[in-house]
Parts: sequence; C-alpha cells; structure tokens
Amino acid sequence: MVSLTTIEEMKHLGFTGAEAQVYIFLLQNQLATGYEISKGTGLPRANVYQALETLTSKERVTVVSTEPARYAPLSPERLLKRIQEETEQRCQILKQQLSEIEKPDSAGHFWEINERDGIETRVKELINAARHRVAAILWAEDLARFADPLRAAHERGCTVIVNLFGEADADYAIVYQHEEPEQAVGGHTIALTIDYQEVLLASLDTPETGVLTQNRTLVRTVEKLIRDEAYLAAIYEHLPDELERSFGPHMVHLRRGLLPEQDAEHLLAITTAQSYNKQQHETVNTTDNTPNRDNIR
Repeated sequence: MVSLTTIEEMKHLGFTGAEAQVYIFLLQNQLATGYEISKGTGLPRANVYQALETLTSKERVTVVSTEPARYAPLSPERLLKRIQEETEQRCQILKQQLSEIEKPDSAGHFWEINERDGIETRVKELINAARHRVAAILWAEDLARFADPLRAAHERGCTVIVNLFGEADADYAIVYQHEEPEQAVGGHTIALTIDYQEVLLASLDTPETGVLTQNRTLVRTVEKLIRDEAYLAAIYEHLPDELERSFGPHMVHLRRGLLPEQDAEHLLAITTAQSYNKQQHETVNTTDNTPNRDNIR
C-alpha cells in the first residue's frame, strides 16, 4: 500500500503523480513491463509510458531489456542524492542570477512575524545564516532554545554576544549579565542582529509578534541598543554601590522618569519589595548577632 504522503513528498521534488506511482511500483516489482505497471497501478497505459519516458530521460529508471521492455528503478539513496545535488546546484545558479537582477533597496523591507513558533524559527534561521557576528538580548529560557545554533555559529568562527537576563551557561558566547527576568521592565522581548546587516525584534508576551528587516536605520539602532545594554551591564557589575547611591536600587530614580507609567510602577514595586526584603534580612542578621545579656558575666 503506497502512502499518499510519500507521493505528495515526491511531487515536491519534481515528480508528477504518475511518475511517483510508477517509480514506487518498480521499487516493489523489479523488471516490470509497461503493461504490468499499468495493471498494477491502475494508471492508463498511455500515462505509464509517458511517465517511463520522462523517468528514463532523467536516469531515474533504466531499461534493462527489450522485447518486451522491462524497467528497473535507480535506488532511493542514489536517486535522492542526485536530486539533492541537482537542487543545490540549481539554487546556487539562481542565487547568483537573482542577485544580479535585484534592484537595491536602501530602505529595506519589514517582514511581520506572528506566533512564537514562527518567531523562533526565524531566529534560528538568522543565527544559522550568520557569517561573522551574532549579537542578542535574550532571557535565560530563550538561550536554552537557541543554544545549539548559537554554539554552531561560534564553532564556525562567529563572535557571539549575548545580553542575558537570568542565569544560564553559555561558554560559546561573550555574556553580559543582567537581572532576573521577573525583575525586567518592559516585558519579554528579544533583539537579534547578525553581521551588522539584519535585525529581528520580537515580543514574546501574548500576543507574540515580531519584525524582521535589513533596514539600515533600524539595524544601526538595535546594534546601539545591544551595545548600550552591554556597557550598562559591565558598568553595573564593577560599580554597583556607586550607581545605587546616586540613582537608587536598579537606578530607579533615573529610570522611572524615562519609562511609561505602567512600567515605572512595575519598577517601583520591584525595588520596594527588594528594599523590604533586604531590611528584613539585615534585621534577622542583627538579631542573631546581638549578645544574650543573660550570658554576660
């Protein structure tokens, strides 16, 4: 019993429905005649002979005898290897030809992406296409999903830079550590650039949406955003006390005036809760370290 899915997949590789059925029949019935193929598949004899003629011309089927003509199929492994090589060669030729006729577009198009699966697929495609550099802003849970393509990019010589919210291992990247995701303001977002040429921005809060573009202005803007986040993380790592003395915990006094009202309230709630927890912790430590007067002699 031949699966319709198999026939449909073969049609995607350039077979007609009749050619796919004839080839599959020959795999199951070596050295069959055209008459036997027609009888076995239920295809009209004219359609079978037309399919055999095409398959023979493409060397996917071979005539092994005459009077009557009998046919043998190329093995699936050799057939698919040949199709793969031909397709790759065709794609390379087309890539060159289309690049030559493409009209340069200095502005760059914007491609909207919807749903998390679509966003994650495009992120992986971009990373896999990178030749020199990948720079990103990711949460730890995102890094877990993209670790394999990021590691592969590093292994083929790309510089990989990650502004990371949360804790995760990433020995293949230069990591700039930020706060935990639950302390981040502005929602769950992703920013990714490759080779200073293409950028993907996405929000993974419901509804998940994203945009992909080679627009030069946006690419430069996002590159600057990623660099600024890295600068801030490095400065905060080395000068946390000085920054908090000047601007408060999480630099709340500076940031709240620059944020939308809702995000400012979220930031204030985070810093208030952390300040309270810190005070409680210090109170406990002070109590534990206070001498018991009953034991003083």
